[in-house]
Amino acid sequence: MHTMRATDSSEQQHGLGRRWLAVLASLLMMVMAGQAVAAGDIDIFDAARDGDNAAIREYVQQGGDLSVTNSRSYTPFILAAYYGHTDTLALLKSAGADACALDEKGSNAFMGVAFRGFDETARWLIANTDCDVNHRNYSGQTALMMASLFGNEDIIKLLLQAGADPSIQDARGNTAQSLAAAQGLSRIVTLVKFNM
Repeated sequence: MHTMRATDSSEQQHGLGRRWLAVLASLLMMVMAGQAVAAGDIDIFDAARDGDNAAIREYVQQGGDLSVTNSRSYTPFILAAYYGHTDTLALLKSAGADACALDEKGSNAFMGVAFRGFDETARWLIANTDCDVNHRNYSGQTALMMASLFGNEDIIKLLLQAGADPSIQDARGNTAQSLAAAQGLSRIVTLVKFNM
């Protein structure tokens, strides 16, 4: 009987250990899948997306990690840029966020800004980061290509003034000019071709 109790105790401990491992594995999977990663009760991804600077300050004060990524490898900085929250970008950068981080497609903050057309945010990125305006994502696309594809004229001008190279080709041989031409954006074709 004494042996049974030792075995029962050992099995209980082993079962408890398995439960803890299962809990830890679940938590790790949630973090890796980009579930609400928070310091305290603050979801940094929602805060960055919404431009909630008060929540971001609190997150940082609680020791939250600004290099954390969601399921698409978006950092808080990339999300704030994508939604045009320039003041949030300044806050995140001053708190140590990597302004040149890449998402799952190899795109940086410039890509979303160029695609969405946030002129003020593009100006801020050019003036306040050392990110390469000619950075190419895994498909070979640049921010200038994104801006040209969607006809974001002011951002095209900003990128060209900052040294964006209109001759860069993506993996399919497209340039900013050819992408604009394919969309029937003749004004953009002229702008990219002649920088005017």
